[in-house]
Amino acid sequence: MLIFALVLLYAGFLMQKGRPSKWLPSSPHFSKFSNKIALGLFLATFLLNLQPQFGYPPITQSKALAQQQPEATSASQTQTVGATESPLTFQLPHPGYLSTHFSSFHPGIDIASGLGMPIKPIAKGIVSNAGFNFWGLGLVVEVDHGYGYKSLYAHMGKIYTQKGAEVSEESILGEIGLTGHTSGPHTHLEVTKEGSKIDPVAFLPTLRNYPAEADFKTYGTATTQAPVGGPASFFPQKPKPTQTPKVELPAPTPAPLDLNILPAKTTKAPDITKKLSLFN
Repeated sequence: MLIFALVLLYAGFLMQKGRPSKWLPSSPHFSKFSNKIALGLFLATFLLNLQPQFGYPPITQSKALAQQQPEATSASQTQTVGATESPLTFQLPHPGYLSTHFSSFHPGIDIASGLGMPIKPIAKGIVSNAGFNFWGLGLVVEVDHGYGYKSLYAHMGKIYTQKGAEVSEESILGEIGLTGHTSGPHTHLEVTKEGSKIDPVAFLPTLRNYPAEADFKTYGTATTQAPVGGPASFFPQKPKPTQTPKVELPAPTPAPLDLNILPAKTTKAPDITKKLSLFN
């Protein structure tokens, strides 16, 4: 990029001096156009070289694993970064699921979790970088753990620390967000050993893979389990509503009618003498 910018600057210089080359167009606007492009490329290259923390580090695989063990497994990587090399004890930055694995195209792992979940360092160390990454990682925090180990946490929503701060396993670096190029709330975790990217799964506590759609259970059932490596309260279960059993009462038996309690109905004989007197 830098060489191309210098070539464009030289071409614009020739056009302004009136000595265009036979390979350059004769348009008078070419020099202004080329100078603008060259200046932009030069500034971009300058910023990337001057501020390496804003640039995406190159993917460099471990030479020992790439050359001697091309089909390296998690067990072999565990031996490479085992406890015999350093007294560090690694932990998960937060509970969650392993949604994306480590690969040559993805030099880290993605731990899916809830938005706003606090993020802790995987081990104690000193914050070596904290800020915004212009290459899709959003807000990032990088921690130097010593012994050649560094960890990077990306796509954070908020940062609660600063460069040079000393952090422990209980310190909160920030919280899960949606900054950068992300499809959902998660933490992109990268770990380097002496400048080479390594798979964090090799030495972190067990992470459960993100469940497939067929693995989802009805929310609130007893078979719903919390993710491995996190507290059970991280995914609270909805309690089942308690139903009070209905008590069926026997049908009431009608009481017999007591006719004695009713007043006796008396009938009075009609006086027919008055009716007969009408015919006399």
